Amino acid sequence: MTWRLRLAELGGAASTRQLRAAGATDRALSAAVVSGELLRPRNGRYVVPAAGESLLAAVALGARLSCVSAARTYGLWGGEDARTHLVVPPKAGRSGAGDPGVVRHWRPCHDHAEIWRVSLADCLHTVGRCADQETAVAVFDTAISTGRITRHGLQHVFAQEPRRSRDRAALARPGSESGVESLLRQRLSARGHLIEQQVFVPGVGTVDFRVDGVLFVEVDGFLFHSDRLAFAHDRKRDTAMTLRGERRLRFSAGEVISRGEDVVDTIEAVLDRTKREEERALRRG
Repeated sequence: MTWRLRLAELGGAASTRQLRAAGATDRALSAAVVSGELLRPRNGRYVVPAAGESLLAAVALGARLSCVSAARTYGLWGGEDARTHLVVPPKAGRSGAGDPGVVRHWRPCHDHAEIWRVSLADCLHTVGRCADQETAVAVFDTAISTGRITRHGLQHVFAQEPRRSRDRAALARPGSESGVESLLRQRLSARGHLIEQQVFVPGVGTVDFRVDGVLFVEVDGFLFHSDRLAFAHDRKRDTAMTLRGERRLRFSAGEVISRGEDVVDTIEAVLDRTKREEERALRRG
């Protein structure tokens, strides 16, 4: 393996020691910096120019991305917190600690080859301690749905964490293919509704939710209807549901995030109407 391949394997950032171990020489690294192939934001640290700003900032500070910032890099839900979360060694200085766009976590971490982000386990630990409960559970849900960890593995990771973090991890469930779906699941469950996820409907395919056994709900992602094929596909699914006589609702991810209470209220209004219709049908029968 060449040092360039090793650098890519490590996510685009590496230490001098790591690159030397992969065959790099000091002369080759210096030449790469001069040519613009590499950046050297900190002594002994090298980063590819295409690396994101948050990665570069973390390496420059001798820190690592953590919490929801690291969660996003693992392909998990990152919530609405746009700040950069960093974990720094407990004995690190506090230079720049007043930056409102950065959250610093002073805590020890497990050994991890990547110098720019914490391990998945440390990421989940920090999310469990730092994020609000809805966001934390959504991160855990997406960790399960993406195959990063199993539900049992999640409980093991949190076995030695504080009680509040363990309780949050215990709320995680498989089935949410996005953080937005997890948010809706949590809100409906908190209202006492029976939630089934990824329900297969013949002639339609897999539907995001079935609520209380009678109402199907789908949540369109942020790239909803980004092309005509997606639009046509969703209309075909809606038509198939109608022909089956199924009750259904469709919401956008933006609606779930920005008007979450309204979305839940709408679902409950349809459920109430459905219940009344069924009661009238029973009286007539």
